[in-house]
Amino acid sequence: MVTKKIFFLFLFCCVSVLAFPQKKKKTSGNPILPGWYADPEAIVYGDEYWIYPTLSGLVTADGKDPDTGKKTRAVHQIYNVQTYMDAFSSKDLVHWTKHPKVLSIENIKWLEFALWAPSVISANGKYYLFFGANDIQNNDQYGGIGVAVADRPEGPFKDALGKPLIDKIVNGAQPIDQFVFRDDDGSYYMYY
Repeated sequence: MVTKKIFFLFLFCCVSVLAFPQKKKKTSGNPILPGWYADPEAIVYGDEYWIYPTLSGLVTADGKDPDTGKKTRAVHQIYNVQTYMDAFSSKDLVHWTKHPKVLSIENIKWLEFALWAPSVISANGKYYLFFGANDIQNNDQYGGIGVAVADRPEGPFKDALGKPLIDKIVNGAQPIDQFVFRDDDGSYYMYY
């Protein structure tokens, strides 16, 4: 009998605790960034979190590319909209600051369209943003993986080479969607 009373008292205490509203931890929600973005690169610099995403194109209600007013050799004309990258920073992962156009077609003379998949590293007191550009489909087209440099993580990033770093399709690998990182031994690597 005493065991039953103790059990029900324990059960009552547990239910009572659950019945009172608990403080919810504030989160940024989902999605955390307003707008149409893809391919995010997340990195920490000092006490700040950074996200560098690809600006994704919008589609019309019927699922088609909108008229961009610009015609290029792009496989999909919506790629003509992808001509800049924004970045976002936060100290608490809840409140985000937008840094518009940290990299733009205006700062990369050889870039025509389809600015994609940022990968960012810091080295030698500079910030390097690697990106895919112009969506090359064969080795007769000009584009590939480029690199831009800035003094601060919010840019502005400017072309570091004046040409693509990798501009050819090798072993069937289109030069896009690169990932750059620094290994524990200090060596830098790029995968694409």
